[in-house]
Amino acid sequence: MPTSLHFWRDPALPFLEGRRATGSLSCYAPHTHPTFSIGIVDAGRSTFALTRRSTPIVPGDVVLVRAGDVHSCNPEDLQRWSYRMFHIDQAWLRDLLAESPDTCRLLETMESQVIRSPQAVQLIDRMTAALDGGKGSNGSKSNDGAAGEAEVITCLHELMLLCAEAGGAQTAGESGDARGLQDAYDYLLAHCRERIGLDTLAQVAGVGRYQLIRLFRRRYGLTPHALQLDMKINQARSLLRQGASAADAAYDTGFADQSHFHRAFKSRVAATPAQYQNR
Repeated sequence: MPTSLHFWRDPALPFLEGRRATGSLSCYAPHTHPTFSIGIVDAGRSTFALTRRSTPIVPGDVVLVRAGDVHSCNPEDLQRWSYRMFHIDQAWLRDLLAESPDTCRLLETMESQVIRSPQAVQLIDRMTAALDGGKGSNGSKSNDGAAGEAEVITCLHELMLLCAEAGGAQTAGESGDARGLQDAYDYLLAHCRERIGLDTLAQVAGVGRYQLIRLFRRRYGLTPHALQLDMKINQARSLLRQGASAADAAYDTGFADQSHFHRAFKSRVAATPAQYQNR
């Protein structure tokens, strides 16, 4: 199976980025995305890991990951696997789902999960075809930008309806610790390019340093320092998409040297900064 990596980025669809990996041996360190993520396994067996559970996934399984949830998907026994992954802007998706009473609060209540549904596979195949430009059997494109956007919107909304019907939602009361943890997370995100001490974050959260670390590990599966590193990589991805060089992206996100940036980036994106930028 030949190895290939392709990124979808379309100026007509600025709310979405996609990736198709074929014959991949790449492994991911636990990481997060600021976007809502949807993935599908096309070949091979792998494991979808969240903070508190791991699920074996096989071809046809669809994975939904909430923004901010620490996760990883890695092949079993270091075997090759193929997959597609789509990252959707959180604010855009929330506005889309707010248009329907069946999904208006879904992002606030759903859990990251695996869906096993032939209908979900069909929707992702349709969305892939739209991102590929609606190529027909003769290789010609049948979709213009507006038609492609309409198809992507339709597929995403119907996929989220499947999630709502599957009952993949959680109920959670908001506690003082949860509110303080969110404040600390927001502060870390806003200042992630800077050096931030545990005492500063603990003060923002209104808890002690030990309790802060415990809360971060319980909610995100990472310490504050590890989550800050992940946030910096996500910001570097955004800079690379805007045309910044790898050196500038590393400097602007607070990395002390290129080698550290390169290792951290590849471990979370399964591509080098140059591969990611060159699509």
